[in-house]
Amino acid sequence: MLEYYGAALSDGNFAVIANAWAVPALVLSDAGALPVADIHEVEKFFAGAVEWYHNQGITSTRPEIQRIDVLSERLVAVDVRWPSFNAAGQEVMSELSHYILEMGSDSQLRFRVALTRTAAVKDK
Repeated sequence: MLEYYGAALSDGNFAVIANAWAVPALVLSDAGALPVADIHEVEKFFAGAVEWYHNQGITSTRPEIQRIDVLSERLVAVDVRWPSFNAAGQEVMSELSHYILEMGSDSQLRFRVALTRTAAVKDK
């Protein structure tokens, strides 16, 4: 699921990105809490985020799973490092995220809570 999500982020495939979220959802960061009530809000948010990353010269990302904790029959906590790469394939930045994923009635895991833990610019 996270591999498809990373590819969709890299390609700007907002339909796949939105389908990876369950609503309502919650996104937490130092900027505050962003409740997500509608899947169209997910598409709008990530359209802006993908544009920002592309403007920084970032063209792709992929998930590196750091930890998985099964919380219950339908909930999983996942820590993910997201390295970001430029067109030359060099890592220029990375982010750490903590997610609570929920198993839907269609047996697909989807984001229910997302927390950005930290971001670091890679030394050049």
